[in-house]
Amino acid sequence: MKASVIICFYDRLDLLPVCLDSLRGSSAEFHEVVLADDGSSEDVVRSVQSLVKNYDFPILHAWHPRQGPRRSATRNNGIRHATGDYLIFLDADFALLPGAIRGHIEVAKRGYFAAGRCKYTTEEQCRRILAQGASELLLESIYADLSEASIEKEHRRFVRYSLLRRFGLASPKKATFGGHFSAFKKDVEAINGYDENFIGWGGEDMDFALRMVRAGYRGSSVIRTARVLHLWHPSEMVGAHWKEGANMKYYSRVKVPVVCENGLVHKSP
Repeated sequence: MKASVIICFYDRLDLLPVCLDSLRGSSAEFHEVVLADDGSSEDVVRSVQSLVKNYDFPILHAWHPRQGPRRSATRNNGIRHATGDYLIFLDADFALLPGAIRGHIEVAKRGYFAAGRCKYTTEEQCRRILAQGASELLLESIYADLSEASIEKEHRRFVRYSLLRRFGLASPKKATFGGHFSAFKKDVEAINGYDENFIGWGGEDMDFALRMVRAGYRGSSVIRTARVLHLWHPSEMVGAHWKEGANMKYYSRVKVPVVCENGLVHKSP
């Protein structure tokens, strides 16, 4: 089985090297990295092209023109370019600890998706990582310093709702990804990927999880086993109020088809 790591990226050249550096120790466990770029500027693209030469694993830069933030379309572009059988989705502001990729691959199974979570670094911890580099020792130290309570809570919640859904006792909308996640490419294609009617940021992962569950796919938790740090950065105001925006109104519509019309394959006009 070949695994493709898809990293959603836009302009964050300060954080991207940390994410890529943290993958070095797992390079034997994946086939390629697809850097799904949401239309970074020409200067950033040139910097990325120079940066990727520093790594001994394949990195494909999948860029599309900037039309404002388009997280769904960016992820779909990464999916289209991926050649692996299994897809592991990350963001460029993640730092992976040893075993994180393996945690996803060990539970890979057709008809299932795997969902993980992150611990959130403080500004000071992020500065240390940027200054000292993403060494395994430093990442392990910072991960250990952060509370385990939220991870345990999220794992128990995920397992509980997965069980309740099997018996029809919980809504499919209780299915969430919330951070890093993975699934077989064939299963992602079966629901036509991400719904590109989600514009900007917010709601697209919730919709994707909902449609996966309604299609009959079950979830596996890698919340405790696939350890990932979310690197601190200033909040992006563009997504600050997404819960009151058009994306959530679209997500809350009465009928949500399992196979979206405007996804990996666009419906003909």
